Amino acid sequence: MSATWRLARSGAMAHLPSLVGPFVVLALAGVLVSGAGVLVESGLRTGGDAGFLVALASSFSGTALLLVIFVVSSTVSLALRQRQRDFALLRAVGATRGQVRQLVSREVTLITLVAAPLGGLVGLLAVGRLTPILESSGMVDPGFELSLSPVPVLSAFVLLLPVAYLAARLATRGTLRTSPTAAVAQSVVEPAGIGPVRRTSALVVAGLGLAAAFSPVFMPGTMGAALAAVSAFLLISAAALAGPVLVAWLVRVLSRLPGGPATQLALANTRGFSRRLTLVVVPLALALGVGTVQATVDETVAVAGTRQLEDGLKADAIVTGDLDAITVDAVSSAPGVDAAVPLASVPAQVMLDEEDAFMGALAWEPLQVRALPAAGVDGLFDPDVVDGSLAALNEPDTVAISRDAKFEAMKGIGDELTFRWDDGKPVRATIVAVYERGLGFGDYLTGEATPAAHGVNVRPDTLLLRTSDAGAAAVADLGVTVTDEQKYVAAAVSAGDGQRDLSTVLLLCLLVFVLVAAANALVLATAGRRDEFTLLWRTGATRRQLRRMLLVESLVIAVCAWLIGTLAIIPAVIGVSAGLLGAAVPPVAWTTYGGMAAVVAATPVSIALTGKTQPITSQ
Repeated sequence: MSATWRLARSGAMAHLPSLVGPFVVLALAGVLVSGAGVLVESGLRTGGDAGFLVALASSFSGTALLLVIFVVSSTVSLALRQRQRDFALLRAVGATRGQVRQLVSREVTLITLVAAPLGGLVGLLAVGRLTPILESSGMVDPGFELSLSPVPVLSAFVLLLPVAYLAARLATRGTLRTSPTAAVAQSVVEPAGIGPVRRTSALVVAGLGLAAAFSPVFMPGTMGAALAAVSAFLLISAAALAGPVLVAWLVRVLSRLPGGPATQLALANTRGFSRRLTLVVVPLALALGVGTVQATVDETVAVAGTRQLEDGLKADAIVTGDLDAITVDAVSSAPGVDAAVPLASVPAQVMLDEEDAFMGALAWEPLQVRALPAAGVDGLFDPDVVDGSLAALNEPDTVAISRDAKFEAMKGIGDELTFRWDDGKPVRATIVAVYERGLGFGDYLTGEATPAAHGVNVRPDTLLLRTSDAGAAAVADLGVTVTDEQKYVAAAVSAGDGQRDLSTVLLLCLLVFVLVAAANALVLATAGRRDEFTLLWRTGATRRQLRRMLLVESLVIAVCAWLIGTLAIIPAVIGVSAGLLGAAVPPVAWTTYGGMAAVVAATPVSIALTGKTQPITSQ
């Protein structure tokens, strides 16, 4: 073992308390990455039966990876910043920049080598608890079993190691690029302001966040709403880049409030150490922003889907259930029934881009295609066609797509999409119509002739009726399930509750990870101030004043996190609502927002009130 490796190992052991936080965060990140990997691998190995699982796991993995990279980087940076004086002293006694870099890199490698696989193993075993929720949400068939292999655990290590390594290099960059004597001085007092590169990056990211928030103006529908939701993450990232300046400004504003010596000392501390404060504030703001925006997106999608169904259905009564040809004929010929339109749902898969064929199962998107009757919909079913005609669906291998699907596929009238029906063979279908109400009726419509041409038994599950009250009663006498439009819409919307519950569980996993990371950051920041507390104690500060100072600092942290998180939410919420509902009051998830705001406030306060995290000397 080389001298640098031995020094790294001894350094890690000597500073073990300060490395507990990064270890915990890396282990939890390993749980998230490994669990997401199990879901993706299980969906791919199962094939077409779990296509929806692959789509969900891929979406969750993208969000989880962004949070993991952001949180791990912040935690590792904070832990190493607490040791800047040690690194500066090593430089002062003759260590070269390269030696200090190798020392830090190998310490981080040792921690990641233990934490990431350990967390990955826990994620590998714990993700099995999601199986009942997956089954109840309809993502997988009953009896589904997750595929377990070492690949997700290895993926967690391969992802987390470079993230932690890069964070370590950036955390020690300021100490290594200055002279040893200047580095020792800077380890005691933080430099004021931020550099031009960081300032420019913050402005660029903030601009991208605002552009994303208002993207529904140019990109209406679910795609624009999804891009608008990303704006909250971008704005919080911009706040992280500009954090020292932004937090110092917020603290200066709060400094105008009246308070005693402990309060003024707390405000002076937070203003003077804004870099340290930023690494604590940002994870809390991130938890508030991500939780509120995700819950608001789910609620807005439900409201938009309900509105589109209500506007697009023109039936007086609706029959639901597994309907055979005899039942459809009997209902259609019942007294008082003027028109009957049978609809069917056909499972299929679509490939939006032929160039994605090399991705195998990931290139195919599972979906339920609504099949319309050859006789037409007789005004009872209106998806709001904006281009083409539904009448053209009577021809085999034709399809109508929503505006969202058109934008995603970048195709229009006369272009072709590749589908797989029950026989599993790829076939081409020509786009003959584009419609608006994709959230209410799905992204793809076809005629009965298309699936029937490929051996699919098109069996109606819904029968739209134009009828009188007497006709509705006559239909009910036939022993079928009859409901009105309002109850049908409510049932259709509630059918997605299982998937929303699953989305909520996954979101809670992400929020727990972010909140634990925020708590770790608070403990690290407090524990690294032992010398500061000792000096204040020896210069006359009482234990009560020090505790009050910590309490005021925790309140400042909570206020800054709440302000940054809330300001980042506002453009995203407005953009999501504009993309899905147009000019309307955004349906904000106030319960989630209030709960997350309370957690954001309680986390720093509870840690400040916990004696174990207050290293106040008893001398």
